[in-house]
Amino acid sequence: MNRLGLLLYIAAICLLTACGASSIEKCEEALNAGNLREAESYLKEINNRDVCRYYSGLLIDEYLAIGNLDRAIYVFDKITGHCSMYEMQYNSLYASADYTKRYSKKIFDALLKDGRYDEAWNYHARSYNNDDYPGNAPDYFAYMSDVIIAMYSSGQSMLVQQFINQKSVWFLKNVDNHEWGKNYPNYRYDIVRSELNKVYNNAK
Repeated sequence: MNRLGLLLYIAAICLLTACGASSIEKCEEALNAGNLREAESYLKEINNRDVCRYYSGLLIDEYLAIGNLDRAIYVFDKITGHCSMYEMQYNSLYASADYTKRYSKKIFDALLKDGRYDEAWNYHARSYNNDDYPGNAPDYFAYMSDVIIAMYSSGQSMLVQQFINQKSVWFLKNVDNHEWGKNYPNYRYDIVRSELNKVYNNAK
């Protein structure tokens, strides 16, 4: 267990009474017994957000371990709540930043492994709040690069060019044709397409 996990665990134990000991204890018992849906129900009753995030993380890990990605996403998005993929870079401002950063990455990786490439962007870090702001071009390029490598690694090379053709339009719209796109000349449409093809060639 890393330091953050240990601290959250200690906090969970210390706050058992204040947060409703029965819900926390039952959630932990259900997790230990592998009754994940039951753990979910108790998780919803935990009022302390830090404690809830701690057990949510354990539950997400369990769901990912058995390949139930949809349920892991449900816990992350619907039960725990988290800050945005932009806000998570500000640890001092958002209590859920570390949790969001850690588990959005796990879900992102699982989505790539599962071939759910379009959904994966929803769990990728952003530099700016507006998804279509040209300042997010490096993030979108990183996302596309990760997908290309995942496609090649999973034997889906035939999908790479189609993916590049479809998704690189983001740069045409949000860099080439955006008023602030001039601040990101290295992410113009033609340049990015060339660079993404290099990513694919290097993956071979």
